[in-house]
Amino acid sequence: MTALGQRKAVVLLSGGIDSAVCLWLAKEANWNVYSLSFNYHNRQKREVDSSAALAGKANVVEHKVIDLPFLLELGDMPKHDLLSREVPSAYIPARNMVFYSIAVSYAESISANYVIGGHNNLDHNSFRDSTPEFFARLNGLIKTGSLAKNDAPEIITPLSKLDKADVLQEAIRLKVPLELTWSCYDSDDIACGTCSACKIRLQAFSSVKMEDPIEYAEECMRSAQP
Repeated sequence: MTALGQRKAVVLLSGGIDSAVCLWLAKEANWNVYSLSFNYHNRQKREVDSSAALAGKANVVEHKVIDLPFLLELGDMPKHDLLSREVPSAYIPARNMVFYSIAVSYAESISANYVIGGHNNLDHNSFRDSTPEFFARLNGLIKTGSLAKNDAPEIITPLSKLDKADVLQEAIRLKVPLELTWSCYDSDDIACGTCSACKIRLQAFSSVKMEDPIEYAEECMRSAQP
């Protein structure tokens, strides 16, 4: 534990709005905050850069980027059996098992109380390893396997009951620098406006009647915004 009982948290920081909100929630709670970003196969460099920019803006104690080149999205796997099923092409087998195992190891090494993940309720529909049930079981395994016992880090997902518009409202309340965030799957320069991540992001901004501060390649995507 930190001096005077101040809590520590490790935030998994992807560079998107959800994880940025988690970072600012941890700051709002006056926790000492550390951040982790994972650089895996074909990940947009802009996402990694956005994570670093957000970490710097939030004045985290430490920001780490972990290279995991062996992690492949399903769409990058040639002739995989899962491709014949209704599985998102962005699915990475055991991704969150890998991410959170690393994060918990890091958290325990610095005596952090929490590991924070930015999964909203939209994620639950497509990715089973983002659900509250998954994390409840994973937290149980952490307590079973850690010699820290009752002081073992706990994974928390504060956005799990929120949809994307709700998360954006939290970002606005917390004054998250949305211009530093990045969601696009297909571009490192100007957001494409057409990938699934861009569409979800633009829809959220439209629902709160606010213009997205990042630039989009296709101006027609802004027509849905005020």
